[in-house]
Amino acid sequence: MTGAGYKKIILLCTAVFLLSGCTLSPGRKTLADTVLTGVQKAEAAGIEEDSRRVLETLWKIPGMKDEQTAELLGGGEENWTEDGTLYIGRIYQTELFGEKCKVLTSCSNDRIVKAVTVWVVHGEREVSEEEARLWTERISDMMNADPVCRYQLLEYRSLESGARSWKWIQDDLSVSMCQMKDILSISFQPADSTWK
Repeated sequence: MTGAGYKKIILLCTAVFLLSGCTLSPGRKTLADTVLTGVQKAEAAGIEEDSRRVLETLWKIPGMKDEQTAELLGGGEENWTEDGTLYIGRIYQTELFGEKCKVLTSCSNDRIVKAVTVWVVHGEREVSEEEARLWTERISDMMNADPVCRYQLLEYRSLESGARSWKWIQDDLSVSMCQMKDILSISFQPADSTWK
């Protein structure tokens, strides 16, 4: 083994020794815990920043040509009606705030994107109140405004459905969020084409 090899082994052993038992002051927190906490905070900040960038991209898509969106979001998969006669838009897979999400675009006949919908939860699990609250805060932060309306839907018909929706409007963009027991979706579309 060369001198450089011994130095690497000594450096590795020293790092393991320091990270495994070295304590910091009164809190008795190990150096390893401190380093791990710092790494976790940096990862969380990176995920948050990446997710915000994706949301900002989705915000810009309504009104674009379908082929432009394919370039923005990595291609996606074309979405046609079952009989193959009508082009609906594209389906993309992405990750937002650490969760895998499906993104769907809806196009007009001339393949201009009219709406973008993010399926945060699509029947695979229940939506928690905390998750709905976090998404409401994220969208309010992105839109720099509180929702202009909140609706409790179908409450009188079915307490189990518990459907709720929120809506934000900024300039020419409308964002709506729908929550049901096992569905959480967010839609971006021009404000003039949505319910008011």
